[in-house]
Amino acid sequence: MGVTGGELEAGAVALDEHESDRPQPRTGMSVVSFGGLASIAAGAVHAAAAGIHAEHRQLAQIFVVVAAVQMGVGIWALIRHTRPAAWGVVVVNTLAVGGWLTTRMIGISWIDGLEIREAPQFADTACAAFGLVAIVAAFAGALLPADRQRTALLTVPALLLGAFAVWPMMAASTHAHSGSGHATEVAGAAHGHDDEVAIDADGFAAGAGAGDESTPHPHDPVADGDTTGVAADGHDGEDGEAGEDGHDGHDDHGGDTVQPVALTWPRPWDPGQPIDVSGVEGVSVDQEVRAITLIEDTLRELPKYADTAAAVAAGYTSIGDAGTGTEHYIKSDLIDDDALLDPTAPESLVYAVDGDRRTLSGAMYIASPRPADDPTLTDWAGPLMTWHKHDNLCWATGADGKATVVGVIDAAGNCARGVRAGGESPMVHVWITPHPCGVFAALEGIGAGTAAVSEAQRVDMCGDGHAGHDAETAAAAKPKPYDPTMPIDLSGTPGVTPQQQAAAENLIATTVVRLPMWSDYRVAEAYGFRSIGDAGTGHEHFIQWDWIDDDVILDPDRPESLVYEPQPDGSKKLVSAMYMLPTDVALEDAPNIGGALMQWHIHDNLCYTTDPEQPRVAGLTNPDGSCPNGLVKHDPAPMIHVWITPHACGPFASLEGAGAGQIAAGQQRLCDHQHGSGS
Repeated sequence: MGVTGGELEAGAVALDEHESDRPQPRTGMSVVSFGGLASIAAGAVHAAAAGIHAEHRQLAQIFVVVAAVQMGVGIWALIRHTRPAAWGVVVVNTLAVGGWLTTRMIGISWIDGLEIREAPQFADTACAAFGLVAIVAAFAGALLPADRQRTALLTVPALLLGAFAVWPMMAASTHAHSGSGHATEVAGAAHGHDDEVAIDADGFAAGAGAGDESTPHPHDPVADGDTTGVAADGHDGEDGEAGEDGHDGHDDHGGDTVQPVALTWPRPWDPGQPIDVSGVEGVSVDQEVRAITLIEDTLRELPKYADTAAAVAAGYTSIGDAGTGTEHYIKSDLIDDDALLDPTAPESLVYAVDGDRRTLSGAMYIASPRPADDPTLTDWAGPLMTWHKHDNLCWATGADGKATVVGVIDAAGNCARGVRAGGESPMVHVWITPHPCGVFAALEGIGAGTAAVSEAQRVDMCGDGHAGHDAETAAAAKPKPYDPTMPIDLSGTPGVTPQQQAAAENLIATTVVRLPMWSDYRVAEAYGFRSIGDAGTGHEHFIQWDWIDDDVILDPDRPESLVYEPQPDGSKKLVSAMYMLPTDVALEDAPNIGGALMQWHIHDNLCYTTDPEQPRVAGLTNPDGSCPNGLVKHDPAPMIHVWITPHACGPFASLEGAGAGQIAAGQQRLCDHQHGSGS
């Protein structure tokens, strides 16, 4: 039976009506494919970053593997957009983003280059964002039914994502793997050519080509783009200026490169000049970049604590060491956290003291307890830094409940007052004010603490042979007269080591701060001090006889003798402590704490009354060393004055005449006019 044309036409119409009632498949990009595209973008950023991490082979290999896997599952999802592909994108990118979060929170100790927690940077943050987009899109695609997978709404975002990915890829190829938000490429004498483009601290090109007159960033390590030569002393010459070897700083092969020069370290630091940590032997590019960005970030972040009130409001407390001329404010709960070298939350702030004025001068970054030569510390900036500890301090809790430094340990490792504590955590300074010993310098002497290397190997001190110490300047420096109202400065005495100078300054500082508790002689009498009746000499000594032979020395809270100056109105002005060693210590065995700055003496020619409660000086010995009848001579104890008022012969001067006592055989009487008051 045949079918007529009318029947065919009617059937076609019925078929069209039936098909229009069915759900039509959506057009546009699949959600799973969009997730795959985001995964490809994340992988591309990882691939671009692999090269910049080439010095850490393990880390570079990880970047290559992650990039390959992210791009692989991304291509799978982009082509197939099935549920297995979607779940592959979710799993791979979850692991990648989780690894990124770990490196930004605690670091990964077993991967070279990721041992230390890093602050997020643009490239790695964008990469993580791509990974998150991939996770969300692929997860949604895995759950959505097939007929809802495609949507035209994803087309424009996909195009924008692909275009935006180019930016972090470019940033990743030049970014600094250094724990900072800056993208600083190290250029200069040790690392490149002057016709390469240098990237400054903000991520912009600083110059390109020998004729470029671009102005370098204020803190670029070395600005490329000029023909600056490097002189034999390691400093940049002017354009075309010859170094000491007679050359203009370029090689003989076209004149387009700077000869590598091994530069000394440490070198004087001036934050107003470009940061220069280049050319130090044994320092890798990563270490150099980390050091530069730490300095830059400290310079940027620290000034918010310029006022000590801001520091206190943020939880920092003084450790009570203002008398040394430098005062440290510490926030203890930051020491045991997982952050290391974080300029946004430094463990300690350092202020220079000038009377009541405090000037913020640096940060002291303190690590959680560990050895000072722990690789997580020593590998961070390599030979540019020396971490040190302060395991020689004595601490006590004040009336306000806050811990303060009350002294240093004696030769036996004991504290005369307080307890020895706080020596488990290594630390390092970063100065935001000029420092002759370098940007990472420790305080000199006692303030330098102890390190895991010898003093000769330390790069944070102005020792002999260190470039940071300007010997000519030091030799020409005019010694400052001692003024107890100003920061203590006993520099300029030949033969005195930095350690001896610091020990002497520390003894003066603690005495100046704490001795005034005895300003009222009646308070001293209540504690057992008794006058020896020598007010007629112009100075009256009060002695606590029971404290001479105890085991406490050089402690302003337990001074063996106090010296008062009688006033015209009958009052007594406290002017000095006279610290005395036990009587069984010979003069020759007195501790050589301050070197040529200090001179111990004894009094073995004084005769006292026999009053057991209050012996008084009543005469001098006979030529044969005996005392007149009715008087006795006491066993001599080595002693030294520490003046809390200006003195013509310096802060450790003995009294003149009979009051000067006897010094060790072969010595000349010390009168330190360099640090004396001149009156």
